[in-house]
Amino acid sequence: MRLTVGELAHGGAAVARVDGRVVFVEGAIPGETVEAEVTHRRKDFWRAQAISVVEPAQARVEPPCPFFKLGCGGCQLQHVGYEEQLAQKRGVLHHQLEQAKLDFPFDRIDALGMDDPWRYRLRGEFHVLHRDGTVALGFYRKHTYRTLPIDACLIHAEAIEHALPAFAHAAQDPAAENVTALQFTWAPGTNDLLWAPYPPGTADPGFGARAAGWIPELNLNDDSIGIDDAGRHFRVRPEVFVQVNARQRNVLYERAVAYSALQPTDQVVDAYAGIGMLTARLGERSHLVTAIEESPYAVRLGELSMQLNGVDNVRYRRGKVEDIVPSLDERVDVLVLDPPRAGCAEAAVEAMANLRPERIIYISCEPSTLARDVSRFSAGGRYTLAEVAFVDMFPQTYHIEAVAKLQRTA
Repeated sequence: MRLTVGELAHGGAAVARVDGRVVFVEGAIPGETVEAEVTHRRKDFWRAQAISVVEPAQARVEPPCPFFKLGCGGCQLQHVGYEEQLAQKRGVLHHQLEQAKLDFPFDRIDALGMDDPWRYRLRGEFHVLHRDGTVALGFYRKHTYRTLPIDACLIHAEAIEHALPAFAHAAQDPAAENVTALQFTWAPGTNDLLWAPYPPGTADPGFGARAAGWIPELNLNDDSIGIDDAGRHFRVRPEVFVQVNARQRNVLYERAVAYSALQPTDQVVDAYAGIGMLTARLGERSHLVTAIEESPYAVRLGELSMQLNGVDNVRYRRGKVEDIVPSLDERVDVLVLDPPRAGCAEAAVEAMANLRPERIIYISCEPSTLARDVSRFSAGGRYTLAEVAFVDMFPQTYHIEAVAKLQRTA
């Protein structure tokens, strides 16, 4: 069918409407007319794939990755020029805020993109595909659980790309038959590569040695590696969260610190603190930081990193935010939070709001839950949304990282 598409939806597809039905068109750019084939029919919407472009948008570019054209699910926007990617993602973020009845002007959302939007991922997870006696690593095809074998990925660091054939070779051994996926983490500026199998513990004792023989230029580790941030050194394990884009991580954290407007006497709560890369930056500019984190691995590494880096004004509290926050009895001037994609439990929002910090800095990788939680914080007029920045942590994909500042009004 021939469709003229409108705005980009969260997820990377452009929106068309046929007889009142919403159709999400993969591979189309807002404003284009395309020939599309319907791939999924559901009661409330259809999903389609553009198979040819009748009237292309000026922003259309030739995707540089051959696997993108084969349906790789790792990227969604390689066919869109980078400036247009930024504009469309900014629009998606604004739409989510509007949906949550948050009145924030589109032109006040800062869009912080990359000079070079490629080779930015320092961590990735690749599925193991057994086929005809051989093994390949790859990503799921779009909207399926079928693996597309790949041997190159333009959004991952070259160290990770170089490791793919070596680990595929290592996985051919019958002793590795239970390994279904492999995670890699590269330490920027080094030859250190952390690897981990999924499910945990399924790699045989010789797995790493088999891979290492094919990539002698890399230092492989299956326990932890060191990653530098803002002049400090942090240990990272496979189980803990780390921002996958080191260049944009610095942009994001600098903006979060700027929004926090910290004073030397301020007391800070850093919720969902992880291993403490942002926490240490907050501690440098404040009197005391209480870091709340549920993961025992992250707490252990965070405490270790604070000791190694001489940060003596950070204290960790292990547990869920909604359980720890009500027990805090000191003054809180600034609250910083970076929850997982699902956002905050409603009880956590209420507990944090009851601390009555002057400023709340909310970092999010999911605009819908960001908007929902900001709306909850703002209930009853207690906080207003003062600043929003979109930091493009994931170029070529639909994913949106944002940081928002809320100011207490009541």
